[in-house]
Amino acid sequence: MAFYELTYIIRPDVPTTQVEVVAGKVADLVKKHKGKVVKTEQWGLRTLAYPINKHRKGYYTMAGLSLSGQEAINDIEYQLKLSDDVVRFMTIKVDDISKEPSAMLKAKNRMDDAEPGATA
Repeated sequence: MAFYELTYIIRPDVPTTQVEVVAGKVADLVKKHKGKVVKTEQWGLRTLAYPINKHRKGYYTMAGLSLSGQEAINDIEYQLKLSDDVVRFMTIKVDDISKEPSAMLKAKNRMDDAEPGATA
């Protein structure tokens, strides 16, 4: 089994429940290919570096996957291309999937824990 990190961005004008639906569809596709979703992180609504399809923000989600074969990744990416809700995605192969929160999630939690009105 190989390990992959799949990060995708969902349009900002969809309801937050739709973000969970897309994550569920990705998990179903992974299970269909006899793989496993090791971890999923919702990074929330973030500003994009540049506009994509006239959107300036998007809901970011990262999934750590354990799959065998490139065929499974190709099918998942094809289904993401067909989805109207997903504006961008990227899959990378990694040596191992860390159980710890990613750097993005740590930074988000640090910002949430900061005192309102405090300056860094």
